[in-house]
This record gives sequence, C-alpha cells and structure tokens, in this order.
Amino acid sequence: YAGLCMQGELYHVQSVLNPSKPFVAIVAGAKYDTKIGPLKQMYKKVDKLVLGGLIYNTYLCAKYGVKIAGVEESDIELAKELVEQDKVDKKILELQVLVETDTLDGRFEGKFRTIDVKDFAPGQTYKYVVDVDPVSFERDEVKQAMNSAKTIFVNAVMGLMPHFWHGTSKMDEVIDKNRSAQKFFGGGDTLQTFKSLHPALYEAALNNVKYYLFTGGGTVLKVIEEGDPMGLATVKALIDNKANYFKSI
Repeated sequence: YAGLCMQGELYHVQSVLNPSKPFVAIVAGAKYDTKIGPLKQMYKKVDKLVLGGLIYNTYLCAKYGVKIAGVEESDIELAKELVEQDKVDKKILELQVLVETDTLDGRFEGKFRTIDVKDFAPGQTYKYVVDVDPVSFERDEVKQAMNSAKTIFVNAVMGLMPHFWHGTSKMDEVIDKNRSAQKFFGGGDTLQTFKSLHPALYEAALNNVKYYLFTGGGTVLKVIEEGDPMGLATVKALIDNKANYFKSI
C-alpha cells in the first residue's frame, strides 16, 4: 500500500517531468559530478536554468577560465560540456553578483566582499564563493524569467548556511511574487532553509495549491534523470508486492 505522501509525490512529479511552459529550474549543490545526470535531463526540459552553490562555481570556472577555492579540476572538466551546450541553447541565467569570503568559519566584517562575473578573466583566482548577492535576482533578465514562468522547480540553497543566507532568502521572495506559477520545492536542505528563512511563507505554502514541497529532493532528481518514477526501487517494490498479493489469492 502506497502512503498518501508517496502518492502525492508521484502525482506531482509528473508536473516536473511534463511542465507547463515557460519552465524555470533552480538547482544547486555541493558537488558537480553527483548531479550531472539530472542536470543534463533538466537542461533539455527547461526554458531557463539557474545554478547555485558549488555547481554554479564549477560552471563559472569552466566557462571563464577562473579558479575558485573548493572547485575540483575534475569537475571543471565535466562542466565544460554544459558550457559548450549553453553556447548554442543559451538557457542558463547567470546570477551576476556573488559573495566571496576569505574563510568558511563565519561571516566576518572585512573578510567577505561582492564580486561581479562580468569582471572575470582567464587565469584569475578567487577565494571561496559562498553566496549570490540578492541584487542578482533584480536583474531584468532574471526577473523577467521568474515572473513569466508557468512552472518553477527549486532544489537549491544558494549560499553557505547559516552565515550566508541572503541569496536564498531573496530567491524565495522573488519566486513567491509569481502567484500564477506552479512552484515545486524539493530536498531536505531546500525545505529546511525555506522554513527557517520564511516560516510564515513556508506554512502558507503547505496549504497553497500553487506550491508543492517534495520531501525527497534527491529522489525527484533521480526521477528527472530517468524520466519515469516507475523505475524507482520503492515503486517497483510496491508493484511487485501487488502482483505477488494477487497471485496468492
């Protein structure tokens, strides 16, 4: 027997697999290589893709030839395929103003600063890029994409929590301003951060038909990668149990 939560997630993931257009996805993460498969499939579906976290840092290193602390060379090589693809399709929305810090131990005055992607040049080296400055979401291109989207999927915390939360907070606010879009948030970190930064909005989203909060962000990405939730191990087990039950009666 599938619980109501699983039934709800299987139902709503179809709206991510077959979204109303325009479709905007926001994906972040701490490791590029673990999200290559979902990113490739997501890229095919979206009208616009926003990246965050180390995934975005990796993409920027691959595109602009810069070095950012914490980004592995092997991941940069993997990201070059996405860079080449986007030269043609131009789906990636770059968040232009970032936050660089000297240390990951906290947010200390004089130890962090904003940097602008337009100033990047091959060979430049940066320290830790730990957030997107909120002003990045005010760019006309970004606002237009967010405001016109019919479907928005979020599996992202834009900054290094708990000290660098400002980019994620602004992202949530901008998304909520689009009252007509279907908004899907997925993943434990994504939901926990949403709840901690905007508790009232989070509670409202739980009872808002324009929002759906997936409990399993990694599972949703796996479904996107495979293109069909029926291939999930838990779903297969339910199907097998049903078949075995009817064989036994």
